[in-house]
Amino acid sequence: MAVYTLHVPAGAKPGDARALEEAVVVKDGIAWWTLVFPLLWFLWNRLWLGALTAFSAMVFVTLAERVFNLSPGATMLLGLLFVLLLALEANGFRRRALERRGFSMVDAVVADSLESAEARAFARWLSRETPTPAPRSPLAVPAAMPFPAREVPVIGLFPETERRP
Repeated sequence: MAVYTLHVPAGAKPGDARALEEAVVVKDGIAWWTLVFPLLWFLWNRLWLGALTAFSAMVFVTLAERVFNLSPGATMLLGLLFVLLLALEANGFRRRALERRGFSMVDAVVADSLESAEARAFARWLSRETPTPAPRSPLAVPAAMPFPAREVPVIGLFPETERRP
């Protein structure tokens, strides 16, 4: 079982079926195809910064091999470590890209597959109503000290503003 997150466009109201047309469900965890084709996976998902990161990692491994005269085994191990790191963070890159595009994460579900995660997340989204603000707690403590009515002198290096002639 894996955890999936539901991302909807900004301004979408809970229960709005039109928001689900653009909704995206992203798996939390390793992106297995990134282990095999890291650069292509990032380009396929339109993650340009991730693709640049993958390309930079490949260039770094190649340069490290030549500059430090690494053995083929060490070069392969370094490359595998970079690809593993990219695969672990690939879906995180995807979430951050969605956030930059104005999507917000509204739900997380546990499911066996992407299809069942979509069905579960969409059903939960449609069953929600627009949330009402929580009532103010009667146990809320008022401010310890009210704001001063008159100006209080500043304590520090510059207690008064300088006036220029």
